Amino acid sequence: MTTFSTTSGFRLLTASLIAALALPAGLRADEQPQPYRLGPGDVLQITVVGKPELSGKFRVGPEGALSFPLVGAIKIVNLTTDEVVSSLAERLSRRIPIRSAPAVEIAEFAGVFVAGEVEKPGQYAFRPGMVAIELISLAGGLRRPQGPAETRALQMITIEQEVADRRLTLFADQAQKDRLNAEIADADYAPSEDGPRDGSIDRADARNMIRNEKALYDVRKKVLSDQQAAFRDQRASIGQEIETLRESTRLHNEEIALLEQEVANSQKMVDKGLGLLPALLALKRQLSATRRDALDIGSYLARAQQRQLEVDQRAQDLVDQRTKENAIALRELDLTMAQTQRKLQSSIAALGETRAQIGRDSVKPAQPIYRVARLVNGAYEDMAIDDYARLQPRDILRIERRPDEAAMVRQTLLEEPAQAAAAAQSLATTGR
Repeated sequence: MTTFSTTSGFRLLTASLIAALALPAGLRADEQPQPYRLGPGDVLQITVVGKPELSGKFRVGPEGALSFPLVGAIKIVNLTTDEVVSSLAERLSRRIPIRSAPAVEIAEFAGVFVAGEVEKPGQYAFRPGMVAIELISLAGGLRRPQGPAETRALQMITIEQEVADRRLTLFADQAQKDRLNAEIADADYAPSEDGPRDGSIDRADARNMIRNEKALYDVRKKVLSDQQAAFRDQRASIGQEIETLRESTRLHNEEIALLEQEVANSQKMVDKGLGLLPALLALKRQLSATRRDALDIGSYLARAQQRQLEVDQRAQDLVDQRTKENAIALRELDLTMAQTQRKLQSSIAALGETRAQIGRDSVKPAQPIYRVARLVNGAYEDMAIDDYARLQPRDILRIERRPDEAAMVRQTLLEEPAQAAAAAQSLATTGR
C-alpha cells in the first residue's frame, strides 16, 4: 500500500504549484518596444506632395500587399513605415517625377481578438502600447467563474421558487375544487381566508385567491338564479294563458249544450209544423260555429301546455349542463392536483439534496491562464503571457481557466489519502 508522508507531500505540492504558475515571460509592458512591422488589416495614410490623386488611406490586404495607383501591388508585410517610404518612392520615381519621398504613417492598426473566459469575446481596435489586461477590460472583464457551491446555491434558489409556486398552485386548485363541489351540491361556499397553518403560503396571497373564488361562486350563482327566475316567470305566464283557455273551453262547452237544447226544441216545433225551418237552420249553423271555436281553443290549449313543458325542460337542462361542466372541471382538476403534488414532492426532495451538497465543495475557482496566438512570418505561433504583456495587431488573446490543483490535492487529502498521494506524484512527474 502506497504511503504519503507530510514532508514529502508538501514538497510535491510546492513543486506542482511552482510548475503550474511558471509561464514564459512574453512581452512585458515595461520592455523597449521594437519598430512596428506592417501586416494584413493595417490602414496607411500616404501623402504624395503635389499629387492629391495619389494621396489617401490604403488598407493592407489579406496577402500582405498594398494596391497603390500607378505602381500596383506592393508587398509590404513585415516592413516598417520607413521601409515602405523607400520602396514606394523608388517605384513612383520610375513613373512620374516627384518632389520628395511620400509621407507614410499608420492611420489605423489591424484589430486584436479576444476569446475564452471574457464577458464579450470578439474583435477590438488596437492602440499602440496595448497590454492584455486592457483588452480584457474592453471585453467586459473576466467571466465570473461559478464553482460547484455557487452553482448549487443558484439551483437551490430555483428549486425553492419551484416549491413555493407549486404549493401556491395546489392551494389555488384546492380552493377551486371546494367551489366546484359547493356548486354541484347547491351548497354554500364560505371557506376560511387564513391559508395553511404551516405558513407555507403567504396569508395575503391565500386571502386573495379565496376571495376570488368566492366572488366567482357568487357571480355564477346569481347568473344561474336569474336564469331560473326567468324560466319561472315564463312558465307562470304560460300557466295563466292555459287557465284562460281552459275557462274559455268550459264556457264554450256550456254554450254548445244550450245550443244543442235549442236545436232539439226547434226541430220538434218544425216537425209539428209550428216552427220555421230557417230559424232551425240558423241555430244549427250557430252550433257548428261554436263547436269549431271550441276545437280551436283546445288546439291553443295543447300548444300552451307544450310550451310550458319546453320551458320546464330548458330549466332542467340549465341545471344539468352546469352540473356536467363542474363535474368535468372537477375531474381534470383532480388529475392536475395529483400531478402537481408529485412534482412538489420531487422538488422538495431535490431541495433537500441540494442543501446537503452546499458546503461540501471547497475547491477554489480555476485561475485564468493567458495565451496569445501571434502572426510571425506568415504563421501563427502560440505563446503563454501574463496580463501585462504587450499586444500586437492581429493578436488573438485566449483566456482559459485551470483548476487550483493545490486546493484539489488538499481536498483529496481530506477525503482519500491514498488517492491524494497518487495525484501529487502525478503532478510532480508531469511538471504541471
